[in-house]
Amino acid sequence: MPVKASGLQNIFYGKICVRRSAETKKIKEKGEKKEMNSVNLIGRLTRDPELRKKDGGKSICTFTLAIDDIHAKEDRADFMRVTVFGAQGERCEKYLRKGFMAGVTGRFRSDSYTDAEGVVRYPVNVIAENVRFLQWPEQENAAEA
Repeated sequence: MPVKASGLQNIFYGKICVRRSAETKKIKEKGEKKEMNSVNLIGRLTRDPELRKKDGGKSICTFTLAIDDIHAKEDRADFMRVTVFGAQGERCEKYLRKGFMAGVTGRFRSDSYTDAEGVVRYPVNVIAENVRFLQWPEQENAAEA
């Protein structure tokens, strides 16, 4: 539910808050795309990436990053689902594995669906524009030796 304060609009997606100004709303009404929706994440994969092909041969790779919350008093992590398209997604599926560290730059996208109990859910996903492999299989083998 949006909350307005001093000319800004706070939109909450779970624990994530996106701030939009009145100026952003005016730009959006004109049809211009000037909003800033950017995220940078570093974390470890919770499982191996999954690659699938859409109609027309477009590759879509998905994985989940566990991101440590350095501000929490106890150990806890946030889990973000990441989607990568095209050749970059194919490289993610080829080289990344569960437990490997990766850096992701992209944008948030929220979806909605109704679960089995009839509750409408609004998950927030990250659409990756760039994925950095911060750990490679060779580094993994060298650490074990």
